[in-house]
Formats: sequence, C-alpha cells, structure tokens
Amino acid sequence: MSSSYSVSVGITTHMGVSATKWIADNADSLGARSIWIGEDIALGQETFVLTAATLLQTKQVRVGTGIIPVTVHNIATLARAGVTLDEIGPGRFAFGLGIGGIQDLEKFGMSVKKPVTELRKSVKTLKRLWAGETVESSSELFSIHDFSLELSNPLDVPVFLGVRGPQMLKLTGKIAEGAILSAPFDYLRFAIETVNDAAEEAGRNKDDVEKVVWVPTVPTFKGIKDKVAKRVVALVIGDMPDAVLEMLTVDKEKVDLIRKTVAASGPKEGAKFVDDELLDVFSISGSKEHMVDRFEELAAIGATEIVIGPPFSGDWREALVEIFAEVDARRNSQ
Repeated sequence: MSSSYSVSVGITTHMGVSATKWIADNADSLGARSIWIGEDIALGQETFVLTAATLLQTKQVRVGTGIIPVTVHNIATLARAGVTLDEIGPGRFAFGLGIGGIQDLEKFGMSVKKPVTELRKSVKTLKRLWAGETVESSSELFSIHDFSLELSNPLDVPVFLGVRGPQMLKLTGKIAEGAILSAPFDYLRFAIETVNDAAEEAGRNKDDVEKVVWVPTVPTFKGIKDKVAKRVVALVIGDMPDAVLEMLTVDKEKVDLIRKTVAASGPKEGAKFVDDELLDVFSISGSKEHMVDRFEELAAIGATEIVIGPPFSGDWREALVEIFAEVDARRNSQ
C-alpha cells in the first residue's frame, strides 16, 4: 500500500449516539487519521454538540465537520463554533464547509443564486474574524456589522470545502486548506487536477491542499445488504450535479430515471434501478481486499485521505477493524 494516503472514518448526525460514541472511542486504536462528521440537515444529533463530544472522546485523531452547510447557519454562530471547537481540541479541529446537497436544499425550499460567491465570502469572513478583525460584511445569506469575536490571539482554523462543480473546485484550490470530494472515480481524477491547478495558479503549493475523498463505502463482506448499498447510491446519484454526470461513462437514461425517482419518491424507490455497474461506479464495496485496492487507486490519482462509511449496518464494527488491519498489513509489507 502506498503510504502517501491516510484512512479515516465518516459519520453523520443522523446516526445514533451509541454508534458515533463507539467510533470516537475506537478511532485512535484503529489508526484513523480523522473522524469527519456530516450534517444531515434538521436530522439527528446537533452537529456542533456531536463534534465537541467527539473531540473530547478522542486524543489523537483530527475531528472535522464534513460538511456544515453555510445555507442553514448564522455566520456569527459558525465563527464562534470554530473558536470553541479549536479550544476543545487544539490543533485537531478542521472546519468543513459547503453550500449543501441539492436534495436537502430543495426539500427545505432553499436556493442560492451565486453559490461560488457565497462560499467565498463565507470563508473570507470567517478567516477575518478568526484573525481578530472587526468585520463588516454582507452577502446573499448574511449581514454583519462591526462584529468581532474579541479574541486575545488569532486562530488558525483549517477550512475544508465540500465541493463538486468546476468553479467550486477552483475556489477550493485558491483559498482552502483542503477539499472534501465525493464523486465517481472518473470525476475525482478531474476534481483533484482542478484543485491542484488552481492552487498553483494562486501561488500555492498544490500539496498544501489536502484532498479528502469521501464516497460511500459498503463492506458487503460483513453483512451489509445490497439493498442498503443501492439505497445509498441512489441518494448519491439524486444529489449529483449535471456537470459531474456528464463526464461519466454510464447509462445516462438509467441515471436520469434514478434521479427523477429519488426526487419524487425518495432513495428507497430509486434504489430499485441501481444495478451492479452503478454500484461499482458510485461506491466502494465488496471484500476488504477489494476495498483497499480501490483506496490505493484513489491515492494514485492524488487523494491524500480516504473516508470509510457510512452506511453502517451488518457487523460494521468488525468490518472497520478488518479494513484498517488490511491497510496496516499492506503498509507494513512494503
């Protein structure tokens, strides 16, 4: 195995407390680089409470939000949360931000006219506040006037952007410490190259921008049923922008059918049209050996970190143990 990438665990707010606690309690011993926490809008545990708890339960791993949608949070609250979480886990907190998923935003009647501009302003405003400045700033989503966090010392909170479209990828390369990428392999290659090129155009070292790849991982060797995997893939396809889908060599008619079904009836119905080919394109599944083979393919195209999960079902705890052991075995055999 290439030592140039690390392996992490991804959880979401919609998971139960017992599951997220087990992951936090065991992440250090598993050898995880990070725990990334995805926010399911208006579902499950409160994001910042879960992030704080995870930081307190761990000693070594990085804990990051992956992602916090700026569309549903007050900018001042985000800034204050960054201060608090950095204090709870000094040097271990990463702030993952984004606009939010297409399906979620539509579900709650939200839209952003200029998402690239909005994300750029959000990141700039947060970094200015963490630098100790008094800020006057406004955008489509927020407006603050003469606001300061009144910090004694500036903070250096790393910002990761969860993005897909070309312009968002370029923005990430220019202003963020990392990218959180979720897309099929064909598009991930393009995404990583776009982030790297944008970083270099901005006078940065491309290696200073981390590329965290978080795609559905389905360890079917430990009892996760195909229907669970297909439901997750249907949700991913339903949330995938046109710019991504157009680059893929897949059955466009079937993909379009899945998107329409997910939008009208949800991922459970859309899963009925997901076949094995689409499962392989949009997820990493199968045996632990095959899954780690896929991790290495991602590392070869520039991924610096691979995130495992969700979904978590079947004997997922033992699956995590075995996957991390397989990664370690390959590293030690080199």
